[in-house]
Amino acid sequence: MFLLKRKAGLLAGACALLTSGASYAQSSVTLYGWLDGGIQYLTNADGKHSAVNLQSYGNLPTMFGLTGKEDLGGGLAAIFKLEQAFNINDGTPLVPGYEFYRNAYVGLSSPWGTVTMGRQSTVLFDDTLEFDPFYYAAYSGESELIPVTDNYVSSSIKYQSPVFSGVSMKALVASEGVAGNFRSGRVLELGALYRGAALSASAVLRETNGSATGGTVDTSALKRTIGVLDAAYVMGSATVLAGVERQTGDLAPSKTVVWGGGRYQASSAAAFGLGVYQTLSNDPATGNPTLFVVGMTYSLSKRTSMYVNLGYSKNSSHSSQTVYEYEVTPLDGANQFGAMVGMSHTF
Repeated sequence: MFLLKRKAGLLAGACALLTSGASYAQSSVTLYGWLDGGIQYLTNADGKHSAVNLQSYGNLPTMFGLTGKEDLGGGLAAIFKLEQAFNINDGTPLVPGYEFYRNAYVGLSSPWGTVTMGRQSTVLFDDTLEFDPFYYAAYSGESELIPVTDNYVSSSIKYQSPVFSGVSMKALVASEGVAGNFRSGRVLELGALYRGAALSASAVLRETNGSATGGTVDTSALKRTIGVLDAAYVMGSATVLAGVERQTGDLAPSKTVVWGGGRYQASSAAAFGLGVYQTLSNDPATGNPTLFVVGMTYSLSKRTSMYVNLGYSKNSSHSSQTVYEYEVTPLDGANQFGAMVGMSHTF
């Protein structure tokens, strides 16, 4: 009986400690993710022949993540995020060698803004993606607007300001940490985003330097600059979007990408999208390709949806614009048509 009472007393004491701790700081951790797969038909899949395949990532990149927040009092909170993308077909990481390719950062949020440190999405990604008519969809202009190397950046510090009259600012700096050469792999970004009742707009400036690591030629003195202006206007169930991006510098061919399109919410379940992306460049390999995309999404429930995406890429003489983003097929002037039917589930 004495042992039972003693154990009960210890349990009550432990509960009291937990309760008193909760009064000092409230914390939460959330597991979330997206699963997406579909069947795709693609012409000139290898540059010459058509193909039908099971494709991971149609409307959403397949991934899982953990995010957490602890209230430190006085409006201050500690935050973190871990995200990993993978192929739903075989379970392998989307990018080999990364345990958390998309995001892996820790930071502090306060009434004066949020500071995060680690590997994280770029300002270019944050403030341009929502102005693409198809957001994350693999059939979109995302690969032209946000090259894969510009989606996320390691060893970075990012600041996001509070919202003032609908406007928020972001700044990011990153470097490879090479002794005596701070500009090696350096990334500098500045962005502004405005959200109004109907009109939204953003502007981003991004500058990257080459690298002095890996035993290769030191290209840290070379630069690439990207500037973006885009806007969206909501009219009832429809949203019209447009933007322009200019890339210059030594590390990649100069080009301009102009895009426009729209989204239409036909009902609570059905939504449609349309996008046209025009690239303009004097570089023969980049050329002047035009990408046309149409898509439809139908929600089966709050978390599950079906989709159909159609794309057609009209290439100039030596350009290789593909329908499926980030594809590296050497089309060399050949046009390409793609169609994908799939399902997405969020949790």
